[in-house]
Amino acid sequence: MAGFRGRVVMSKFGTFGDYPQESLQSAEAALLTAWRSLDRYHNDLVLVDGLAVRYLTKRDAADESPGAVTMDVDFGISLAASGDQYGTIKSDLAGLDFKSEGNRLVRKFGNLNLYLDFLTEDPPSLTGTRIVDDVVASVIPGVNRALACRRIVPVKGRDLYGAEQECNVAVADIGPLLVLKLNAFGEPTGRRLPKDAYDVLLAATRFVEGAAAAVAAFRAETKTGNTGYEFALKALQKDFSDPDQDGPIRAAEFHLGNAEDRGRVRENVATLGRMLLGD
Repeated sequence: MAGFRGRVVMSKFGTFGDYPQESLQSAEAALLTAWRSLDRYHNDLVLVDGLAVRYLTKRDAADESPGAVTMDVDFGISLAASGDQYGTIKSDLAGLDFKSEGNRLVRKFGNLNLYLDFLTEDPPSLTGTRIVDDVVASVIPGVNRALACRRIVPVKGRDLYGAEQECNVAVADIGPLLVLKLNAFGEPTGRRLPKDAYDVLLAATRFVEGAAAAVAAFRAETKTGNTGYEFALKALQKDFSDPDQDGPIRAAEFHLGNAEDRGRVRENVATLGRMLLGD
């Protein structure tokens, strides 16, 4: 891997250019490996975060801005998910060489560490973790809505064993996904990472059905009982509605273009934030 020595252990980087060239393809390989083996859980799983952004967006040939990138596979999972007498998610994934590392599962692949993370919802709790079918899942408001509002996306490629696979993967639809991405940056447990701010811009402006449809889908979440929606609104107001707020500034730093490019990204993020708010 050009530019890297030893094993890459980070899973989120501060700029697009810091990601290893093969990170997205490797994360997709991890998804294809895990999804095929978790067949009996498919009704209880939904893909969220970076790979979901990847599958809900399209590449504009005229736009040279970075596209989706990730080294993680993030699943929303129903709190009641269970493999019954047929083993557990953890045992199934252990058979694929995914090992526990803190609250995550990790598999070494070349010079990369590929992570599987699980998110669940357990109202009224807003934070914490739960054990779901023997894996640790972080409590995140809005996961249940993502599970209820999925779209099936065909994903084709090679898995971690080099075999060609084609899977129909359940992906969080754009409204619930934007709620989760905004809250990954802001409240109640957001880490204010540049990548999460940039993902908000990317998911909405390159949505496969157009930016207007993405904005409308997000605003429609106010009527769905999405427990993360009010937090997402607060994040928009505090962090995404002005070019000088954290969201636009950090999204621009992730983009890492020249000063003019970064200024444009800041303006675009703030414009999107105001549109999502209905201003």
